[in-house]
Amino acid sequence: MGSCARRQTRPRILRSGIVTDPPLAIRLFGQFQVHRGGAPMHLDSARGESLLAFLLLHRHQSLQRQRLAFALWPDSTEAQALTNLRHVLHNLRRSWPEIDRHLEVTQRTLSWRPDPPYRLDVAEFEAALSRGSWDVAVRLYTGDLLVGRADEWVEGERARLRHAFVEALERLVATAHERGDLTGAVRYAERLLREQPMREETYRLLMRLHDAQGDRTSAVRVYHECAATLERELGIEPAAVTRAVYDALLSPDDVQQISRVGGTSFVGRSAERATLTARWRQARTAAQVVLLAGEPGIGKTRLAEEFRAWCAHRGAVTAVARAYPGEGALAYGPVVAWLRSERLNAGLRALAAPYLTELARLLPELLATVPRPLRLPESEQRQRLYDAVVQALLASGAPVLLVADDVQWWDREALRLLHYVVRTRPSAPLLVVATARREDIETATPVGELLNALRLAERVTEIDLDRLNRSETAVLAEQLSGKRFADADIAALYRQTEGNPLFIVEALRAGDVLTPKVQAVVQARVAQLSAAARELVDVAATVGREFTAEVLALAGQVSEDVVIRGLDELWRRRIIREHDTRAYDFSHDTIREAVYAELSPVRRRYLHGRVARALEAAYQQDPGSVSGRLARHYEEAERIEQAVAAYAHAAEVAQQLYAHAESARHLTRALELVRSLPESRRRWTCELDLSNALLAPLVASEGYASARIHETHRRALKLCRSLGAEPSPPLLRSLGLGSLALGDFAAAREHGTALRDRGQREDDDVLRVEGDYVLGVTAFWAGELTAARKHLERAVATYRDENRREHLLRYAQDPLVICLTRLALTYWFLGDEQAAIRARDRGLARAEEIAHPYSLMTTLLFASLLALDMGEVSALRRFVQRGKAVAPPVAGEQIDAAIAALAAYLEVVDGRPAEGIARIRRIVAAARVREQAAPGLRSALLRILLAACDVAGDPDTGLQVADELSTLTSSVIWRPEAERLRAKFLARQHPAST
Repeated sequence: MGSCARRQTRPRILRSGIVTDPPLAIRLFGQFQVHRGGAPMHLDSARGESLLAFLLLHRHQSLQRQRLAFALWPDSTEAQALTNLRHVLHNLRRSWPEIDRHLEVTQRTLSWRPDPPYRLDVAEFEAALSRGSWDVAVRLYTGDLLVGRADEWVEGERARLRHAFVEALERLVATAHERGDLTGAVRYAERLLREQPMREETYRLLMRLHDAQGDRTSAVRVYHECAATLERELGIEPAAVTRAVYDALLSPDDVQQISRVGGTSFVGRSAERATLTARWRQARTAAQVVLLAGEPGIGKTRLAEEFRAWCAHRGAVTAVARAYPGEGALAYGPVVAWLRSERLNAGLRALAAPYLTELARLLPELLATVPRPLRLPESEQRQRLYDAVVQALLASGAPVLLVADDVQWWDREALRLLHYVVRTRPSAPLLVVATARREDIETATPVGELLNALRLAERVTEIDLDRLNRSETAVLAEQLSGKRFADADIAALYRQTEGNPLFIVEALRAGDVLTPKVQAVVQARVAQLSAAARELVDVAATVGREFTAEVLALAGQVSEDVVIRGLDELWRRRIIREHDTRAYDFSHDTIREAVYAELSPVRRRYLHGRVARALEAAYQQDPGSVSGRLARHYEEAERIEQAVAAYAHAAEVAQQLYAHAESARHLTRALELVRSLPESRRRWTCELDLSNALLAPLVASEGYASARIHETHRRALKLCRSLGAEPSPPLLRSLGLGSLALGDFAAAREHGTALRDRGQREDDDVLRVEGDYVLGVTAFWAGELTAARKHLERAVATYRDENRREHLLRYAQDPLVICLTRLALTYWFLGDEQAAIRARDRGLARAEEIAHPYSLMTTLLFASLLALDMGEVSALRRFVQRGKAVAPPVAGEQIDAAIAALAAYLEVVDGRPAEGIARIRRIVAAARVREQAAPGLRSALLRILLAACDVAGDPDTGLQVADELSTLTSSVIWRPEAERLRAKFLARQHPAST
């Protein structure tokens, strides 16, 4: 930890002239924190924090040094412990010189001074308890005492304060219940349950409270949660008294039908569990990812759940997130599920307000307590959001286990965030256990990209689960049935199921060990359901993912009684399972698939329409969170207009989070649906609006020269002509840069001029600047340097600081920075070296000032290219190192490629020519696959390779590069250098004839 941040606070001057510091605010609940005037105070050592915490908890006492030393170093001799205490005091004074104002230090004792004034959360908590302000005390308890500290003396204090906190919760529940405040009683009882999840008495109380509110559905869900928790954690069933409360919620007929809810202990997988346990130990000091891979039904999820229970029983904070196939889910959906899990959600209250504001982008319910977050430029918003999520995941200070189920279906943004957490917090006590179907993991997929990155960083362990052997199959079968099987029956079961655990379970529960196909097994099992439960399971399968009782009731159009009986029957038969997000899900996706496959096309359309209306009703306060799901359901219901509107809304929500690929996917599907409608002016208008909206996310995710971008341009222009509409400014700019990327300078000038003229006509400086930017870079790459200077200088002169936010949000970069860096090269090629250096330095200073990573990376790239042309190796090295250090969460591939090529050039300069040139050639080859993803990218890479060949003395490769560079339309500016080096390479090849 760094030294004390004194510069962030200011002393207060009283009227008397006395200078005072702002009072301290000290937090011991959760992680140790000290703030002065709102600014954090950092200490040099954990032992220093422990010493202060001990003194604060005994703030009314003068403590003997021997007692302090023994408490902090119980395993040391008295002499060594006292020496340690002196060292800690010395380090505290060095890192926090004002500490003596708060400590009373003598030769024999230490104590905390009551003056100057300070705030201590533990003191306020205890004061609230003493005056009977239980609600205040509960609000102040933001976590267990000194989370993460394992000192012996902490354990006793932690237990004392936690016991007082639980008692305060119990009093709040009782008080609220007595005065008839059932809502408050439920809220406090749920909090109490989170703190003591094995306490059946609280489950019973919560069931009664929900029932008293008339919410029997929630009461039934609480029992399901109780049974699942006790079975998972302890391997036992709820007590008879708990079961009696549950039975009272059901009708007499339902009670007679209830059968024992039994589970099975885990069979096999001892080696896999040993590996997981070893990784858990490693993750205490180094963030790790474990991938459990295998075929469907092999037990990936069950193993992850068993391991999660094991970790939770040992004090870990755990959370589960699942993904679903074919689901128009909100970007970051699985991360949202983590954050909404009980343990992590409860810890959010300890976060600072700025983090909560950022998290409100994903958790709209936080807007009740924090201001609405501003829409920021992409890289800045992404960085803040990622940092806020990291803080939320690790806020407790305890070890964290995150389960990522079916990670092959996770969205790209969630996977990138997961990688960011592991990469930026390598020493965090974090383990992520992911499950995936091995056949669905391809190198080109988002999860494949994540795995490759984690493999390179040596942060992932991959475990492939095989099927059970014959003896393990016998053990599982006997556990499920409660009886022994003859060898012949086990042989038949093993032959038919081939040791797949899901097939074994389904075959035995269907009562036929010889069922040939699991589909038939599931269908036979579902056929045993009552009519009402069968209706509900059809609706649940149509929902396609986890579902709440509310959505099920609305979509099924049934009463609460029917929902309660149906959910209970499905849960007892292990077709569905309870979630820790107050929802239900199928116990395995194969069951859902089998149920859905049995629905006729007509019934599917009907049910999808009902589910869509149910989602709209259930989420009317937060429609954005389900917009993608609404779109899919309306599409399956063949309600095209509603589906298009929902897809457009989903794209807008994704774009607000800068989830470009997700946004482009939603808009692309909306366009496909619109084009299926009959030709009409209304259809053309809708298609044009969607096409304009598609441009930004498509450019961001695929580059200016992608085939889809140019097809979108072509179609949008055709629609403009059909409607007699003028192309929008974003379309004009995209057309200009897209044409430039393909080397069509005439078209690029045409669109840039149109954009500039529109800015003139509408007196809009933003459009004038962007128009001159397009014209300036077009002239630059065409080698028209005088024209380039004119347009770029005019853009710089027209730019206004108050418009920066609009430039960044609409066009994703700061044009002042970009134009200055292009001007630097322009001046250089025009022979004005001093003007080039001034423009370069001004652009770099501006980029550092606004801290917009994409603009800064672009500036560093062109500053590096200028240094390369000027032969300034030291400056080039400085710019490349800075570019590698910026490392935004998601950097542009084009800029990354060029910076990597420049770094390889420096390898050549440093005496490693073979390695450096080989690296640059690989980068050039990869860029050739993408073609001109950005204007001038290929020319710049070839220029770097040409310079490397010159330094390395490689005339053969150099001649090839010079020839290719001379043929590119966007390489006019470097052709003279290519011709000069061509002659030099020829001279090296044929020295005698020179």
